[in-house]
Amino acid sequence: MSLREDVGNIYKSCLSKLDPAASVYAHLKDNPDLFKNYKKVYLVAFGKASITMMNGCLEFIENLNHIKIASQPLVISTESNFKMSYKGDLHLSSHPIPDHKSIEAGEKVLNYISSSTKDDLVIFLISGGGSSLLAKPAESISLDDKTKLTDMLLKSGASINEMNAVRKHMSSIKGGRLAQHALPSHCYSLIISDVINDDISTIASGPTIQDETTYQNAYDILAKYHLINLTPKSIIEHLNNGISGLVEESPNKIENSTNQIICSNKIFREQLSISSKKLGYKPIIINEDLIGEARNEASSLIDSLIKLSNEFPNDKLAIISGGETVVNMTGSGKGGRNQELALSFLANAKKIPSSLDWLLLSIGTDGIDGPTDAAGGIIDNSSIEALSKSTLDINDFLDNNDSYTFLESINALYKTGPSGTNVADIQIILISR
Repeated sequence: MSLREDVGNIYKSCLSKLDPAASVYAHLKDNPDLFKNYKKVYLVAFGKASITMMNGCLEFIENLNHIKIASQPLVISTESNFKMSYKGDLHLSSHPIPDHKSIEAGEKVLNYISSSTKDDLVIFLISGGGSSLLAKPAESISLDDKTKLTDMLLKSGASINEMNAVRKHMSSIKGGRLAQHALPSHCYSLIISDVINDDISTIASGPTIQDETTYQNAYDILAKYHLINLTPKSIIEHLNNGISGLVEESPNKIENSTNQIICSNKIFREQLSISSKKLGYKPIIINEDLIGEARNEASSLIDSLIKLSNEFPNDKLAIISGGETVVNMTGSGKGGRNQELALSFLANAKKIPSSLDWLLLSIGTDGIDGPTDAAGGIIDNSSIEALSKSTLDINDFLDNNDSYTFLESINALYKTGPSGTNVADIQIILISR
């Protein structure tokens, strides 16, 4: 098989093994006492993997006759090819920028759990994307103002943790406030992590866990990226009121909530290692998360490729990494962070010995890289040949953040469609011998 066939088989087999429905089902099966002593169960799923997570949950529950589900389970999702396998209330919301559908989703969730009592259990099935899909700004902040700042943050180069620290302090449900709304019932959250270090407080902006960040932290992040003067006045006033103690801080202690991560980027990397080994590759996992600028991380990966190929001159290698890079938006082009990483890799690939047969796949595990129909980019020796024949200037496209257009011109886009899960980004480098 070719390297492109191998990397496709390795990646797709892992997607199948870590399917969100199966992950939820397996966790519930391993925790049979979870539903004991509760009269009713409220089921809420939100995020990019919400449909498949709810399917797994309802598949398990249908075999337990003693469980009474309150009304119809509520699912907040993006547009998706995935279908609900069971009866439920599916609400299609907006991502990555919240809109009126996101507000409606927030109100639906609060209305649904408002009738829960101390004798009931609320199960939240949470995955990445929830920050935008489920929104309810603080009363003094309009949706337009929240949208403007969210858009600026996405283009600023701020990390996902920094963006979520700001989001939590514009919201009535994030940063642990959703768990507060569920009182007096107990909350149990099953979480697919799309953030680095699996920090639950940043996944979907941590709606069911205590928050260690503050209004001051949020203000300082805006200052760090020179956004203070560009941020809508209502948000600055809200943050200043929070710093002054005039607005209640997000809760730093929550006693009615349990949170469990059932899948993550690190778990995905480990599964990729197992799958690549089955195809005859020596797997090497880069444990350091890729969280810097996509262009810089591409250069680091080239250095790793050269170093490891010299250390293991006789082995077929699968170098596996993951994380969530950032892009400093200085242009007006089309692309995503994985595409920018792949294009940057290609721009510097002349450093790699021409005798090596290699491939790089950089991909968003949700199947959506930026506002495009591509999941990421795939680069190999054929890409170098296509680059040499192209009349396009690769650096012009990098400067304009137009990775999609260039990669499309050399058949280097990688398209999977929405995957139904979201555990940040993965990079696979294969070296054949």
